[in-house]
Amino acid sequence: MTTNRRRKNTQEASAFQSNPAQQQSHQQHKRKCRQYSLPILPLTIALVVALIFVLPAPAQSLQQSLENDKSYFVDNRKPTFKNCDGYAPSVKEEQPENTYVFQVKATDPDPNQEIRYSLVQSPFERPKFFINPNSGVIVTAHTFDRDEPIHEKFVFVTVQATDNGLPPLDDVCTFNVTIEDINDNPPVFNKARYDESISENTQPDAVVMSISASDFDDGNNSIVEYEILRERDFQYFKIDKESGIIYLNRAIDKRPGQSYTINVRAYNIVPDPPQDAQIEVRIRVVESSIKPPSFVDPIDEPIYLKENLINFSQPIATLRAVSNMPDSPKVIFELITGRTEQTNGKNTFVFNQIGNEVSISLGKALDYEAITEYTLTVSVRNNFQLSAEHQLKIKIEDVNDNIPYFTEVKSGTILENEPSGTSVMQVRAFDNDGTSANNIVSFQLADNQEHFAIDPHTGNITALTTFDREERDFYNVKVIASDNSPSSLFDNGEPNRGHQVFSISIGDKNDHKPNFQKKTYLADKLLEDANTNYEVIEVKAEDEDNASQILYSIESGNVGDAFKIGLKTGKITVNQRLDYETITEYELKVRAFDGIYDDYATVIIKIEDVNDNPPVFKKEYSITIPEEKTFDHCILTIEAYDPDIKDRTADQHITYSIVKEDHRKLLTIDNAGCLRLIQTLDRDQPNGHKSWQVLISASDQDGVGTTLKSVKAVSITLQDINDNAPFLINEMPVHWQENRNPGQVVQLQANDYDEPQNGPPYTYGIDSDASSDIKKKFSIDNDYLFANVMFDREEQKEYFIPIRISDSGVPRQSAVSILHLIIGDVNDNAMTEGSSRIFIYNYKGEAPDTDIGRVFVDDLDDWDLGDKVFAWKNGIPHNQFRLNPSTGMITMLEHTSEGEYQLVFVVTEESTFIPMHSVDADVTVVIRELPEEAVDKSGSIRFINVTKEEFIGVPRDVQSPEAYSLKDRLQHSLAKLFNTSVSNVDVFTVLQNENNTLDVRYSAHGSPYYAPEKLNGMVAQNQQRLENELDLPMLMINIDECLIERLKCESSCTNELHKSSVPYMIYSNTTSFVGVNAFVQAQCVCEASVLNYCLNGGTPRYGENDICDCIDGFEGPHCEHVSVAFYGNGHAFYEPISACDNTRIGLEISPQHEEGLIMYLGPLNFNPLLPLSDFLALELDKGYPVLTVDYGSGSIRIKHQHIQLQRGRSYQLDIILQRTSIEMTVDNCRLSTCMSLGAPQGPNEFLNVNAPLQLGGTPVDLVQLGRQLNWTHIPNQQGFFGCVRNLTINDHTYNLGMPAVFRNIDSGCQQAVVGAVSFGIDRNFIIAIITCIALLLIILLAVVVQKKQKNGWHEKDIDDIRETIINYEDEGGGERDTDYDLNVLRTQPFYEEKLYKDPHTLQAAGMGRVPNDIPDIGDFLGGKKENCDRDVGAFTIDDVRHYAYEGDGNSDGSLSSLASCTDDGDLNFDYLSNFGPRFRKLADMYGEEPSDTDSNVDDDQGWRI
Repeated sequence: MTTNRRRKNTQEASAFQSNPAQQQSHQQHKRKCRQYSLPILPLTIALVVALIFVLPAPAQSLQQSLENDKSYFVDNRKPTFKNCDGYAPSVKEEQPENTYVFQVKATDPDPNQEIRYSLVQSPFERPKFFINPNSGVIVTAHTFDRDEPIHEKFVFVTVQATDNGLPPLDDVCTFNVTIEDINDNPPVFNKARYDESISENTQPDAVVMSISASDFDDGNNSIVEYEILRERDFQYFKIDKESGIIYLNRAIDKRPGQSYTINVRAYNIVPDPPQDAQIEVRIRVVESSIKPPSFVDPIDEPIYLKENLINFSQPIATLRAVSNMPDSPKVIFELITGRTEQTNGKNTFVFNQIGNEVSISLGKALDYEAITEYTLTVSVRNNFQLSAEHQLKIKIEDVNDNIPYFTEVKSGTILENEPSGTSVMQVRAFDNDGTSANNIVSFQLADNQEHFAIDPHTGNITALTTFDREERDFYNVKVIASDNSPSSLFDNGEPNRGHQVFSISIGDKNDHKPNFQKKTYLADKLLEDANTNYEVIEVKAEDEDNASQILYSIESGNVGDAFKIGLKTGKITVNQRLDYETITEYELKVRAFDGIYDDYATVIIKIEDVNDNPPVFKKEYSITIPEEKTFDHCILTIEAYDPDIKDRTADQHITYSIVKEDHRKLLTIDNAGCLRLIQTLDRDQPNGHKSWQVLISASDQDGVGTTLKSVKAVSITLQDINDNAPFLINEMPVHWQENRNPGQVVQLQANDYDEPQNGPPYTYGIDSDASSDIKKKFSIDNDYLFANVMFDREEQKEYFIPIRISDSGVPRQSAVSILHLIIGDVNDNAMTEGSSRIFIYNYKGEAPDTDIGRVFVDDLDDWDLGDKVFAWKNGIPHNQFRLNPSTGMITMLEHTSEGEYQLVFVVTEESTFIPMHSVDADVTVVIRELPEEAVDKSGSIRFINVTKEEFIGVPRDVQSPEAYSLKDRLQHSLAKLFNTSVSNVDVFTVLQNENNTLDVRYSAHGSPYYAPEKLNGMVAQNQQRLENELDLPMLMINIDECLIERLKCESSCTNELHKSSVPYMIYSNTTSFVGVNAFVQAQCVCEASVLNYCLNGGTPRYGENDICDCIDGFEGPHCEHVSVAFYGNGHAFYEPISACDNTRIGLEISPQHEEGLIMYLGPLNFNPLLPLSDFLALELDKGYPVLTVDYGSGSIRIKHQHIQLQRGRSYQLDIILQRTSIEMTVDNCRLSTCMSLGAPQGPNEFLNVNAPLQLGGTPVDLVQLGRQLNWTHIPNQQGFFGCVRNLTINDHTYNLGMPAVFRNIDSGCQQAVVGAVSFGIDRNFIIAIITCIALLLIILLAVVVQKKQKNGWHEKDIDDIRETIINYEDEGGGERDTDYDLNVLRTQPFYEEKLYKDPHTLQAAGMGRVPNDIPDIGDFLGGKKENCDRDVGAFTIDDVRHYAYEGDGNSDGSLSSLASCTDDGDLNFDYLSNFGPRFRKLADMYGEEPSDTDSNVDDDQGWRI
């Protein structure tokens, strides 16, 4: 046995020496193991000594390692705190976080131990301290307040110290951190005001009154002294600075009824920092015969109360007082409520007066731990309002009413085989009683007294025996904590006791050897190209000791460090690149070591060959060939071989390809390496190259499976041929001054893309096809261009001269280049008077000083600005404009109001060729303020092939008052399209883009402004007509920077409208335009439009964001009208959606027919300039919902087959559009049978549409549009019959009941109409009912007409045109049969700002009519009819018409048909106030101006109703 043990120790020492990386400190010896080794210890020492003298250096190294690693023979012991009982740290209150408090220190007798510190506390408790885990430094994590009402006077802290042994052991230390007081509270007077009385004959030094103040601070910080400030009546009184008693200082010199006022200051005696308070004291003088009341036998000694006093009815003190006024003996007592709890601030005590006695009793429970002393002030007052005060001192006595409680430490650990007396853990308990007579805690064990003992004073638990973990691994020990006096909570005469069960674990020691699960492990077929850190195999050793940490290492066989093993996991991974050609198999010897014992296993790893060598080209390849020539044979033969194939003569299985895509159009290569030309190669610029570098790829294994590739650059050099004609390189344009004598203009310069031998010298000449005018005026001599005549710029400003240039190559090449020549201007023409017009849009009236255009005079010369001087006519400048005398630039000053301004200037000119002269120039400036609503609700058009100057200007050759610019023509066309006046249309933005496009923004309004969906939708529907009227093509309607997929953003894209108050100017001679700088930019996010205001008359809820209070019928989050019904022949337009990665559409439908188009989102017309084909259509097909989506590269049609939608029932449809999938769900069913899925067709990934979203149907001819856009699926043209509710797109709720454009809709889905269909009533029955109703109406109408005739209707004065108002109610105009409603004239609030009124229109109307003049009603109705006839959106007119006449008591009359031609309340009803008294109520309902209020006019028989 001794020999074996010696051999084992020698092996262990060798192991430590052979693998130093594994030499770690382990303390897992079992005491019994050490006892077993004692008999052989002398032999071991002898062996070591022998080895020292006999063995060479390795043995000495072994001895050194044993001496250095002394922990190898040491047990694991727990750390302990130094002087834990002596810890008494403190920290001042009100200190910031991270304030230093204390540093704890624990030591561990075991060497090389790292101790980490932590705080032990409840997981639900907010931490008040932080501890550095390494140093033990404790800092605050909380700002403490020692004073009321927090009362943080001390805090218990429990610190745990844990070592890094196996297993880790710990110790705890609990101590008290005292919160020190600072002077952070000023004194507080116990009364809010002091108002006392004094007799007029009071002598000096007599006591007048007393005041008192309290301080929440402690110790010296709470001591208060008093002084009378030296102001007001201070000289009459003096005060005792300690007691606060005020004495009379001099004789009273005021009469009764007057008073003295002094200011008393209370301050702390601790001056750092100074704290004080001041109060005003008023002392009234009373007659000498009036005496204050007084207390009889007042109580001067303190009153002592137990804190557990619960008798609230028994008085604790009784006071009696006398009035001292025999005629009025009654008195009134008051228990003064102070400002602090100590002065009864929380009504701890109450009083009860009976006669002239008052009793004080307890009002609420006492607590010594909170308040130890109270000062009560009792005031007594007689009927003369004189009073006296007396203070009672009440001291609270502590009782034992708190049960000891234990700290958070709940467990401890002791290692097995530790001797008796070993410390296990320390428990701590505390008692919250306020005095040592009740709060001293002692400890005792309730059980396991045969195993453990506890120190009754310190709570230290020690072992009474030696434990064996294999017998029992834990004990639950119950500890009792008792205080030191009889309990006041229980009537048993026993102290209060707290109980806690602690878990004591028996720690394990290392006394077993680890064992591998297998002695030999095999890892077969490890690929040689395995990645680094690839896991090969995992070895596992087991140890019966649960505290033992097994460490793994590779001892031998690891050639080239090819592998590594996880120190603690045993996972063997690849460490270096493997190579099958070098080593095919590894045999590793692996060791498992638990700190004392070890075991070994063998791991065999076999490497498998892979294709890891790419092909190798045999040589470098290059060739020279002529450009622009093809060959029938190979121009080169490429050869490569595979290094993995040893036989170079065998088939190498190499495939060749050309790498670059653009080169594949020019060359090809087969698998034999034959490189051929497909097209000729160009050597010359701009697209050719002198040398072409073609990348050839060679792949092994015939290009199948996992192949390796090599790339070789093949150089092809091209020989030049003369295949390019020369061209001009002169800098253009070339300038030649007018009135100059004929002569040399410029030396011509040319270049040729061919090589020099095929280029210069060049031959120049005027092209034979040039015009005779060019040949007459210009000539060429050698390489010089000559002018043959004298030029006049006023005749022609520029020339384009065709020049033919020939090179010297073979064959000779020639071509024509155009030389641009501009005739320079000379001021040789006198100017004449000029007129110009400037139109300005002032956005919100906030424009700063702005240049708006130059003064225009008619002058044939246009380079003569330097010869002109500009000035105001008569030298009188305008106070709203500024003139630059040198340039003629006019500047509009900030805050210039809107209106029309006539500016007159004088322009003076003088040059070499013309004498000085002056002319007048007038400029008309029209300024119009544009509200923010107009920009927010604007439509937009992107034109092509037009400049901004061409758009706003009028050509000089067509100058006339009737001449219109393109901008004006657009304004008139839009007014006609929207059926509104030209003054209601504003074209306010004209911005030029880089790609020769022009962005125009416009708005239109009745009242309020039309929605952009209406503007863009109607323009798109009438695009062709507008283009013909303007003779100008439109590239895009509703400018959308996200429309072209991936042009601006790779994923989601949203348009954001940018607006600026800084305008911009466009100048075009007689016309200048200053517009609003408004444009859209693409934002690469998916954002739904966010409403920050309430719709439809809703009001924001005060104090709550994004919440509106709505009127009945508007149920959306922002008071949206969330439902709309259709009847199969209608539609409604709403705002479009953005292109998003994930678009979520949700809506609720109640169908009444099994066929119909529910939703359409796509183009309104075919635009050949921008033929985008994206669209989405949701329709019903035989009751099943069908979704068709086209992202622009092919349609996908998804039909839901699981649920057939029934008539009258409500269904929820949800659609999710993603980049790679499209999903439709019915009624939130997530089963596979309920969900319909599809994938977008083609490469496109987004739905890119800028047209309005359309519900219920569409006015678009989808069949024709589908053919033009090559749709594979064309949606149903038939409209939807039913109700749509709660449409949301990306969480944005749509205002369905208020569409921008609509036809045949029912806002709110009236149930009567839907119910008639859903009940299945026979159609013939419905016709019969309608016929009966019509007959009844005819009879009723006949009766009414007859009655009116009897009342003198036939005597109506035909000269009063106001009596001939016709009720022109055309059926089919949007009003349902027998359901006329004047409420259609009411406009729903749609925007936050006030409705726009054109001041010019109002002004013009006022100037054109005499006040109170009665308007021509015939002209009015005729104008309304004409507007209706022009309205392209008006509905068809039914055949049946109902005529009636207003007036003469006809109560059935109506004006509701005036709204038949409108769809969104764009009428202004102010004119109704001028129609007379009969229309007063109507004017009050719909007009904004007050109607006639003179009721006397009703006496006129002609207006009697």
